Amino acid sequence: MRLKILFLSIVLGVSACTFEVAVETPGPETSLPLLPSSSATPQPSPVFTEIASPTQALSVTTAAISTPYQIQFSPNATWQDLVDSIDSGSSKTYLLYALEGQVMSISILPEIPEQQGAFQLEIRGQDGVVLCPVKDYGCAFWRGGLPASQAYFITVTAQASGPFTLHVVINPPGVANQYFEYKDPQGRFSLSYADYFAAAHYIGGSISKFEPEVTLEFIDSQQYVQANLSEAYFLLGLSDDPQQVSTCTQPVSLGGQETLVGEVEINRIKFTRSEAEGAAAGNVYEQIYHRAAHNGVCYEITFFIHYTNIGNYTPGTVKEFDRAALLQKFEETLSTLVIK
Repeated sequence: MRLKILFLSIVLGVSACTFEVAVETPGPETSLPLLPSSSATPQPSPVFTEIASPTQALSVTTAAISTPYQIQFSPNATWQDLVDSIDSGSSKTYLLYALEGQVMSISILPEIPEQQGAFQLEIRGQDGVVLCPVKDYGCAFWRGGLPASQAYFITVTAQASGPFTLHVVINPPGVANQYFEYKDPQGRFSLSYADYFAAAHYIGGSISKFEPEVTLEFIDSQQYVQANLSEAYFLLGLSDDPQQVSTCTQPVSLGGQETLVGEVEINRIKFTRSEAEGAAAGNVYEQIYHRAAHNGVCYEITFFIHYTNIGNYTPGTVKEFDRAALLQKFEETLSTLVIK
């Protein structure tokens, strides 16, 4: 299976820093101290790959954490990707130290897209607090503020054998979000996004005209745990096929009856906007499309939101996700799109 490697730079606040691409591959496990060797904030080192969505919940059991693999953060970096592999039915545990209040994001990218739901997480503090999973909610990713300055243990458990990338982001103290920039390898466009998105493989039903070049999954845990949001994706695909370009802005109703709703301008390019919605067995599937033809290329951006009908639950047991806040994050990401 081909795996796209995406090159990026990382931005904190209004300052931009570009890092060399680096991948860390775990070596033999050894016993580790639980305290940092200096007072410096732990910081990671970069790589970016195309990732995906949690499709199944997996019962995660705690693996032995006496000899975990320690995640080493490079000086002045703010994230780390670890490339590893795992056998079906087994677990691997990783260790890092972070400070109270820092925002941490963890996601998993299997090399084989169809295996996305086969990798699940348990994240536990040195003091025993479990960040995920929460109750019966499966944990394929996690993002949130850390409750204490301590060591955190990240256990990956798998239903299938195969290689994967563990994507770990830790924001500096006091920084709510950090931003990543994706640049199209052919120089056609660039896009920035915050760390409440993570690169992903989308492996659901066909909802877009083109296979996405950029797939970002929304991973803010607060919008998922004990809420009715199932999955949410930002997808960007494009084609230079003349037939596709000539019919670029025409609706196709892949994920439900598609309706044109108007035009929007994004960084001097006019996009046709349309919406579609489908429903089945208590599930709702929303798509919001933005399409434009420019310089012989058709661009298509899809906001995809899958959630369950809140009426399916006993009152008070599940909360309604914040749809307006989610759409705002989609729109903020779209506003950064620059087409050359």
